Amino acid sequence: MKKILILIIFASTLLSLNACKKFSEGETNDEELITTLQLNFTIPGSSSTQSFKFEDLDGPGGNAPVIEPIVLAAGTTYDVSLEVWNKAANPPENITTEIEEENASHRFYYSPSVGSNIVVSNLNNDDNAVPLGTTSTWQVGTASTGNISITLRHYPGTPPDKQISDPVNSPKSGTDIEVTFNYTIQ
Repeated sequence: MKKILILIIFASTLLSLNACKKFSEGETNDEELITTLQLNFTIPGSSSTQSFKFEDLDGPGGNAPVIEPIVLAAGTTYDVSLEVWNKAANPPENITTEIEEENASHRFYYSPSVGSNIVVSNLNNDDNAVPLGTTSTWQVGTASTGNISITLRHYPGTPPDKQISDPVNSPKSGTDIEVTFNYTIQ
């Protein structure tokens, strides 16, 4: 009985130590609930914008998220901006502003499906000239269908160790949100 009690105390101590995350001095990132990721497409020189979004208003679990399929015109170049929201907050919170303020700690990755007719380039950079990706340029080829994954990664630490060469699955960062949109080019 005494051994079981010692084991319980030991296990409880381990659990409580692991539950307390230590952050580097100055680390201020509090994980936000991201309910909405909206992509805004504008043809350069045009004032007309098409928007497509992922939305999961009740957060993980619960109701299935809504992921609107992206429909683009073949042979067209688009300027694309992202909006990240917590619409469960009252009033809704635009998290994009925080991501841009903490740009050295964040990075969007764009991963079109193999054989895709979409090329994503011209990502805006953080203050250290490393891609941030809240804005980009999408060059759209011929008619096709496929998907594109958009991943927001957070790089903790002071200073963050984000590098241009970091892959989307870098062990130095964690995923804040990852959404795969289906697309149609027509």
